[in-house]
Amino acid sequence: MATGELYPTIARLVRFSVPAMLAGMTVPLMGLIDVAVLGRTGDPALIAAVGVAGTIFTTIAWSFSFLRFTTTGLVSQAAGRGDELGIVVEGLRPLVAALVGGVALVVLQGPLVSLGLALIAPEPEVAGYVRTYFGIRILGVPLTLSLYALQAWLMGTRRPRTLLASQAFMTAFNGALSAYLVLGRGLGIAGAAWATVAAEVAATALIGVLVLRQVPLPRWRAGLVHVFDRAAWRRLLAANTDLVVRTVLLSLSLALLNERSARLGTEVLAANQLLLQSYLLLATLIDGVSLGVEVYAGRAVGARDPAALRHVVSRGAVMAIGWGALLAAFVAAVPGVFLPLLTTSEQLVELARRFWGWQVLTPLVAVWAFLWDGVYFGSVRTRALRDSMILSTAIYVVASFVLGTALGNHGLWLALMVQLAARALTLTAAWPRLLGAVRESPASVPS
Repeated sequence: MATGELYPTIARLVRFSVPAMLAGMTVPLMGLIDVAVLGRTGDPALIAAVGVAGTIFTTIAWSFSFLRFTTTGLVSQAAGRGDELGIVVEGLRPLVAALVGGVALVVLQGPLVSLGLALIAPEPEVAGYVRTYFGIRILGVPLTLSLYALQAWLMGTRRPRTLLASQAFMTAFNGALSAYLVLGRGLGIAGAAWATVAAEVAATALIGVLVLRQVPLPRWRAGLVHVFDRAAWRRLLAANTDLVVRTVLLSLSLALLNERSARLGTEVLAANQLLLQSYLLLATLIDGVSLGVEVYAGRAVGARDPAALRHVVSRGAVMAIGWGALLAAFVAAVPGVFLPLLTTSEQLVELARRFWGWQVLTPLVAVWAFLWDGVYFGSVRTRALRDSMILSTAIYVVASFVLGTALGNHGLWLALMVQLAARALTLTAAWPRLLGAVRESPASVPS
């Protein structure tokens, strides 16, 4: 394998990360589009409802986030070993899991939305809208999960531009259809939900065609023989259990923010939905650091080269410093443009602007947690990710109640910053163990 494949320059990391980051932006953009289109109605209850429903849906769907994270890592490691068949098999296995898991979630939709509403406890009017939106969105969840797997495979095979093209198509499709159904046909929150589902159908079909053009069907058929290997499933599920715990805790953290916000009233809850759209979009932008590091860390682990892994982390840290500072400066300049795009309510815009400083701080704090996420995802060392999230979430829960009581909504956002810092510190502490494991254990075995 060429030196550049294992020892990338900072410029190479950036060239890979930028299209991958832009592709990832389309996920929060779809939620942002729903908020922006519904915001044209001027009804805070609709904005609050799509935020609450999105939180419930994301919490459930991201319980399957291993389809995204372990897939990219395992495909990258197969590439690092020069295992062409492994690249195909590691893409097929999560796709099977996505379809089976998606059908199960559709069947269980009633209890799931009831549990989510019980935990967040919005006002009755908002809860009614939530049930409408969620009941439609959940019908597309098999495709949502399949997209996680397909997109991760494209990342692991270092095709971020292909991913970007497909995601841009999905976002544009969703935006146009949502505007037509909500504003043109007057279908309200149901129209926004149907537009998102239709966009996922179209995107799945497009990515399927693109993947088949890059890897012909006979190679995928050859890989099917190995998809149901029991030992491989046991290894995969062991890693996935850790990531399910991590992801559920991460999603529940945002759910707790919503629950605490609801106690401050519908206006604060609605304002925080605008801020959460910014936060999720920022998280995707910051994730550019993670995505670049993840793929190259996976290749270094697949080649069992600790020096290459150290190189990737050091170059990723330099990129993180510049990336975080650039994003913070950008966010500081845009609240007057960004927030009015989401709602016509001047009162909501002014309320959200009171807390905008936390959005400016987010990239400066979060970039370090995301850097380490990329290292551990690419290495498929999921136990450290799980343990880090358990500890940081425990700290966050305490901080939410203490700081939220003392400082109100400012305290809730400060608690979120505390959680991000705790994630970075705990993963930094686990780094020496990871480096030693690359020397001592087979790269294909998640731990």
